Amino acid sequence: MAALHPDGLDQFRVRFDELARVRRGQAVQIDPFLIAQAIGLVVRACSVRSATGRPIVWNDYRMILARLDFDRIRPLQGVLERDLKTVLAQEAKAREAELVGELRVTVVFDEADEISPGEGVVRVAFVPTDKLATPRAGELTVRLDSWAAAGEIAVRAGRPDDTVSVEDATAAGPVLRWPGGEARLRLGQAFVLGRPHPEPPAQFIALAGAGAKVNKQQLWIAAGPTSVRVGRLARANPVHVGGRAVGAGADVEVELPVEISLSRGDLVLSVQRT
Repeated sequence: MAALHPDGLDQFRVRFDELARVRRGQAVQIDPFLIAQAIGLVVRACSVRSATGRPIVWNDYRMILARLDFDRIRPLQGVLERDLKTVLAQEAKAREAELVGELRVTVVFDEADEISPGEGVVRVAFVPTDKLATPRAGELTVRLDSWAAAGEIAVRAGRPDDTVSVEDATAAGPVLRWPGGEARLRLGQAFVLGRPHPEPPAQFIALAGAGAKVNKQQLWIAAGPTSVRVGRLARANPVHVGGRAVGAGADVEVELPVEISLSRGDLVLSVQRT
């Protein structure tokens, strides 16, 4: 039996013993790696395409586990979030897929007690971000905004003219500066940063003068009134924020002002209040 079996157009059944490649019926410890693998298989199973033939992947995934398996994975939520972010970004990028909204994975236990330990059910849907339901208490929910993964997911909602320049940055917010220029960050809005290149994603800041060691899309940044959140894209070169290394696919929030180093000092940015 395959590890993933479709129960319909929007539901899949997962056998974790097959994923783990253990003997049929042998108990298997469901860990973040196996859940990430299962979600990755479901992403690949989506055959929906846009009118132009470009793949579209589901953005809302709900995994249901047996209560025992859920209780075992719950203490590992931090690792699960990290792994799922990486897998979702890589799978969507590999397919050059479009999204209809924020990527979200929710892991819950089977309240009806119908799912056997070692198995799981994944329900999928296309849900615009503003229609996503609020997570309930006790659920493990991983949210990955499309802008946060813009360097890994080919989100095609944007156009080249979405690139932010000094001229069109008019909203109040902190100022991002680097040796080749500057741009104002709009409060509450996230931007992807990288060296200039054709067909950038939506809300992209082109770092004029950046060298080849700076990725075309290396990090994302979202500013608040007194702080800024910075995330390194999953396959990007090193990013240091205030001297602190940011792991691949991870993010940090720091108070302003702050200095951001890309590719071990190849380009240094600063974010300051105005």
